[in-house]
Amino acid sequence: MVISSGSGDASGSPGNASGSPSEVRNTQSGVVLGSSLQTGAVHGDVHVHLAAETTAQSAVDIAAVLQAALGSPADVFRREVLEQLLADLEVVHQDYLVMFESLLERTPAAWEYQTPDFAARVRAVAELLRRLRVVYEPVRVRVHATAEALRGTAVPGPERAFVDTVLAYFPTGELRVDEEHHPWRTSGTAVLDHLYRALDGELGQELGALVAATLALHRQRWLEVCRSYAALRLGGGAGA
Repeated sequence: MVISSGSGDASGSPGNASGSPSEVRNTQSGVVLGSSLQTGAVHGDVHVHLAAETTAQSAVDIAAVLQAALGSPADVFRREVLEQLLADLEVVHQDYLVMFESLLERTPAAWEYQTPDFAARVRAVAELLRRLRVVYEPVRVRVHATAEALRGTAVPGPERAFVDTVLAYFPTGELRVDEEHHPWRTSGTAVLDHLYRALDGELGQELGALVAATLALHRQRWLEVCRSYAALRLGGGAGA
């Protein structure tokens, strides 16, 4: 590091008597020797110059710090995949809330089971459910497929726990926590089954309660997903 006085001027100074081509004159700070670089920082009447070699080493150190903060390319990619997985599942969760809240508003109450228009209203609810289910079906499929692929790779423990909660978010046919699981059935499919059974005279008085329980189930599982993701990031996983 070279420290030069600010007493030099444009006409020359003892520091430049040799007229060496390796010297560069600075009218404010005097002579800057050889390959030294001026930082531009002024302290009183003194300029501080940083050698080019030191500057280059600093750049290398900064790059190393940034790389350590970001993680390896694989870590960065995996973090981006997990972040997108959470964002996609949030869209799916919002879809489920809208879908089942709409059904809950239209589902006949228990005391209406014997009314003349009960069957027509149940058919209308079933048709609404069929239409709403297809809106975000591609996103649901992508979320599930991505989570399954991640679970099949050698991911760290916190990441695996998060992926497991994402997969557990999707009910496998149960509409209540105490119902039997059925592989390859979503909660929407299960609700449709109950609606059709109601049209056949079964379980009509339970429809509203089943839809409400399904809403509660999705909210609870979304909460578990958020908790596992928070634990993942706070624990330093996924390149956090």
